[in-house]
Amino acid sequence: MYSTCYSFVRRTLCKGGSEVKKHAQILDSSQWLSPEETEQIQFEKIKHLVSYAYENVPFYREKYKQENIHPKDIQTIRDFQRLPFLTRDDVNNNYDRLVSKEYSKKTSVDHTGGSTGHAMRFLMDSSTAYWSYAVEARNRGWYGVREGDKRAWVWGAIKDFPSWRLKDRMVAHIKRYRYLNSNDMTYQKMKDFADMLVQWKPVMFRAYPTALTIFANFLKENQYAGIMPTLIETCAEKVTSSQRQLFQEVFKSKVADCYSSWEIYDIAYECPDRGLHVNEDRYLELVNNGQAVEPGNVGEVVVTALTQYAFPFIRYKNEDLGVYAAKKCSCGRGMPVLQEILGRTIDVLVKPDGSIIHWSSIYIVFRHKTDILKYQVYQPDREHLEVRLVCANTFDKSLIESIHKELQGYFGTSINIKIHIVENIELTSSGKHRYIISDVAPKLTNVESITV
Repeated sequence: MYSTCYSFVRRTLCKGGSEVKKHAQILDSSQWLSPEETEQIQFEKIKHLVSYAYENVPFYREKYKQENIHPKDIQTIRDFQRLPFLTRDDVNNNYDRLVSKEYSKKTSVDHTGGSTGHAMRFLMDSSTAYWSYAVEARNRGWYGVREGDKRAWVWGAIKDFPSWRLKDRMVAHIKRYRYLNSNDMTYQKMKDFADMLVQWKPVMFRAYPTALTIFANFLKENQYAGIMPTLIETCAEKVTSSQRQLFQEVFKSKVADCYSSWEIYDIAYECPDRGLHVNEDRYLELVNNGQAVEPGNVGEVVVTALTQYAFPFIRYKNEDLGVYAAKKCSCGRGMPVLQEILGRTIDVLVKPDGSIIHWSSIYIVFRHKTDILKYQVYQPDREHLEVRLVCANTFDKSLIESIHKELQGYFGTSINIKIHIVENIELTSSGKHRYIISDVAPKLTNVESITV
């Protein structure tokens, strides 16, 4: 009853509600269009966006003129794919010139979480937020989650947390949100959160996989029962197969991976048939050496936000790597399907011969070693690898030799591997744990040549 009333008020009486309602109606039907119909609708939006940016955004106008490009030249999707890329450095160095001079609706300055150490400033407009709200509601609806349903957060991004002034407490109460800060997961705070959830019974979790793993293990070890949300929504980090199994075991819930970023919002969402669908308001390309790659091949993620006009992101390289699936999803939705997001270019390891080591290979080395509480692998160059381990007090030193041998098996004997036992591995400023950090730019190859 509450969720029905919440949805009615949100879409009828609240600011932007009519836009959300309109977008929701479009999304309910557009998900079932054929891939060809979806791409045609997206292409019409692309042409409009490029024309708008050319007329109203100094950065794009100057860039396209330098490249001798005019919007009228964009007659096919291949023409669009010849436009220059937008990079993080472009955004950081040209903030004022990327702002539309004609956009009149409400905007706000925002920043990325800075998990790589370099936050990026950009402008977000209210219309994009309304689109994103409708997309989120539609996607969660695949699992039976409704607007206004109780949501538990296991999260670390400070700007997502209410400051707990009266106004913030009221908003959290109305939205029915409860928070556990991943930066401060003490035994007592996890116990308090668990005791509350047993009574409160959330319908969904939105969580960092690493943080939720800690909380799920706490619940398991302390024999908590009765916390059974309909949906576990994992974000911001790569969720592993063992984490999925743990969440399903502890919470008896379905797990949906959400691929998103601060500057683009939700990009792709996993359906109940495990297809990671690219949302219709995002056009996502995968490229290698500037050219589109075929499904099944690794490429750099290039995304165009089709609804962002105040500060357009057109052919934006977000520094992620991904693979498109070769087959359609069995759910019948026509939206493009990603086989996998491999992680950021700085999260992929490279062998001395230049080939890529997939993140799952590193995960396999550590997944059953219960005496390893945390790990992080850092690659400064192709010849060296540093491994940081937080270990239980009872760990056997022969474990270090085993890890060294397994890693050497993946990388070969020509790489120097050093393993350090440390007391703690710092989280990023947004509360995430980075398993892999690399200063080596990968050379993209066919997915079959990646070590997994």
